[in-house]
Amino acid sequence: MKFIEKILKEEYNEVLSYLTENVKLNLQTVGDAKGKASGIKLLKKQFEYLQNEIKEVKVFKQFEDEKHSVIEYDILLNNTFDLPLVAIMVKDGDKFSEVRTYHSVYPITEGHVFRASIFSEQIELIEPKEVVSYFDGITIGSTQATMATLAFEDDVYFREPAGWRWNHKTREGLKKHFDHFFGDGGVPLKFHNYVFDKESGTFAGEYTCEVWGSATFKPQAGVSIYDINKETGKITGIRVYDNVDTNYR
Repeated sequence: MKFIEKILKEEYNEVLSYLTENVKLNLQTVGDAKGKASGIKLLKKQFEYLQNEIKEVKVFKQFEDEKHSVIEYDILLNNTFDLPLVAIMVKDGDKFSEVRTYHSVYPITEGHVFRASIFSEQIELIEPKEVVSYFDGITIGSTQATMATLAFEDDVYFREPAGWRWNHKTREGLKKHFDHFFGDGGVPLKFHNYVFDKESGTFAGEYTCEVWGSATFKPQAGVSIYDINKETGKITGIRVYDNVDTNYR
């Protein structure tokens, strides 16, 4: 489904044709809705939020598992910045029963807008192995343990939520990034849902963040995506989509 593309063309009924009658929508910044009647109003709000901001929409990557379909977008803004945006859609037969989008608002506003946690139930991640080890590393705030999960032979990178201007590469660059990231301690995330496309070697984990080092703050939603070398299991790319701000107390 061409989700953002159809919204920007105001083809709301086309979008709704892919959704179930009681679809649940939760879209970054513009809100949430249940059912098609409320859903079309939310799609219009999404159009209004983005219509004067976007110069070009490109699909960066698509992947799926038995329960989900995921579209990662690289959106070029009129202000020349890029807006990474991801849509996670829950399958229900040949339609989708839920759609959630995540992105930072910083490329548009150079600020943050609070986005509450979406889920109530927490899960324990058991796969893929190196991604689980990565989360163990960031939980305790260990640069060494975190970097041990990365595939430096594959030119691994870490792209921050605000876009490719904040893309960290090389062993030296990533060490500097994680040392700064863990400057005040670890970042334990609570996971609620995941998508694992074993064919492409891509994993997405939806989470709540409410602790960063010594700071505790209102629970906020996000998702991070990991490309994996299927032979070594190591992580080759990390892309984060959230708008987490530790100032929301």
